[in-house]
Amino acid sequence: MRDVRLTHFMDAYLDRSAATRAGREFEVIADRERARFAAWYEFFPRSSGGEGRHGTFKDAEAQLDRAAAMGFDVVYLPPIHPVGRAHRKGRNNALTAQPGEPGSPWAIGGPEGGHNRDPSRPRHPRRLRSLREGGRAAAGWRSALDFAIQASPDHPWVREHPEWFFHRPDGTIKYAENPPKKYQDVYPVNFVGDDPGPLWQEMKRVIEFWIAHGVKTFRVDNPHTKPVALLGVADSCRAGHPTPRPSSWPRPSRGRR
Repeated sequence: MRDVRLTHFMDAYLDRSAATRAGREFEVIADRERARFAAWYEFFPRSSGGEGRHGTFKDAEAQLDRAAAMGFDVVYLPPIHPVGRAHRKGRNNALTAQPGEPGSPWAIGGPEGGHNRDPSRPRHPRRLRSLREGGRAAAGWRSALDFAIQASPDHPWVREHPEWFFHRPDGTIKYAENPPKKYQDVYPVNFVGDDPGPLWQEMKRVIEFWIAHGVKTFRVDNPHTKPVALLGVADSCRAGHPTPRPSSWPRPSRGRR
């Protein structure tokens, strides 16, 4: 039978004669339970209009109960930035969009702006806040935003920072590919360029922009294609805003600070 007193004394007087100490203290980040596991629902506001009409955030609010009834913890929105015009894809992935077709929300950036320019200002931040708060009140779930780190050919980054992208030998910018699929409307970002520092700063600026509009949780699109250094951006944002929780950030196989 186990001696409770012996166990107590062993715990109280551990033998530390062979113990060693690290040269510095290590930071421990205790995430919320939903950062460990949660059921996520991808919610397309544009599909909430009904009868072929393009939906709005107000339309989406009316469907919060439907999403909550399925038992999800987090509802995340696709990118809600301007959609590019160049090489815009049509319905059912048609190579050419017909007049009036909105294109893929992952082809981010147009004449209106890029990642920190929503397509319906000034009402959009208010509508987004209403959708977020309505979901929390109705079902207790959190809303998140899909952080897609890429650009359409019309994104301001392409004009202002062409060095942030991959180039072919003829100087043209490479579009995204996942053979046999080709995404002419999307340019992937090059994180291993000669001077990636300004690009990292831009990532932080975009996240800070949406945090200012009340977004506290982010999903990184295709995390397996992002460098581990992106965690540094997450840590930097977390330091200034204790509540933001990134999900699907790339995780290294080894331990980190």
